[in-house]
Amino acid sequence: MQDIKENNLELFFDCVSESNNLLYEIFHKPYFELIEMTVNNILASDIVCDIENKEDIKKLKKIYKKIEGVNFSVEDVRKAMQSIILRGFKEMNIPNGNTTPDTLGIFINYLLNKVNNNYENVCDPLAGVGNLLLTISNMNQGKFNLFACDKDPDMVKLLKLQADLINTPVEIFLQDSLTLLLSNMDVITFDMPHSEYINDNYFPYDAILHYKNWLRDNGVLVGIVENDFFDYDKDHNFKKELLKDMTILGIVELPDNMFKSGKPKIILLMQKIKKDNKCFMVKLPSFTDVSNFNEELRKIEAWFENYNKK
Repeated sequence: MQDIKENNLELFFDCVSESNNLLYEIFHKPYFELIEMTVNNILASDIVCDIENKEDIKKLKKIYKKIEGVNFSVEDVRKAMQSIILRGFKEMNIPNGNTTPDTLGIFINYLLNKVNNNYENVCDPLAGVGNLLLTISNMNQGKFNLFACDKDPDMVKLLKLQADLINTPVEIFLQDSLTLLLSNMDVITFDMPHSEYINDNYFPYDAILHYKNWLRDNGVLVGIVENDFFDYDKDHNFKKELLKDMTILGIVELPDNMFKSGKPKIILLMQKIKKDNKCFMVKLPSFTDVSNFNEELRKIEAWFENYNKK
């Protein structure tokens, strides 16, 4: 195989993009269907979509020839596919909230490893296209058993295609996560979509109280929620129910410049354990402000050093 090159990400992106464009000329199908056709061809190392014109088949094979034998890393493929999917969101006027930025996946993985690094089962019950889950998995060399849930068939299909491309098994559930029953999870992680009251219930509260029941003792729940998350708990019933078997470890206010549209967000870190401790609270500056960012990390490091002594 060829050696890994710095432009492998671009090479894979260009291949998929060129294939999608040619398949659109042939079939005129929606963007996500084109992605599915392209990925299926790549996985099969053949043209498995129904094309009669031999010249079109020849053109497609020439496109795929460019990546033949290239030793792509799982991150090359994941990042390239995320760019392709984001382009699809734009073309189909779908908000980008279906995918979590890589920087947040990396930071959540950092928090998880501060709590523990001996995880086995990791689940995202609001997976979307799976970027958060796959980012965490890739950063840990795919050592976890992965579980994902989403009620949108298109998102589930895109998640499965990506997982197949990087040869990462994921058990995927196509359903409303509030109807899903799991157990023995070590980690529940999610990026909560914008939510309002539904039938007098605030979905993020219902969801978190449901998901925490999936956790093993000492399991971790880490989620991205809107920064007014606790304001909806007027009677404090949610917090009372939550703290029956969970401890809030930390609240991370995310940089304002990450949310040019929509509400700012926070990361909520909790563990299924009863401990009497004060949680850490930090506000992250821009991820490019290295000095101030590292200062906030030092606060988190100091907090965990004390927490792990108890």
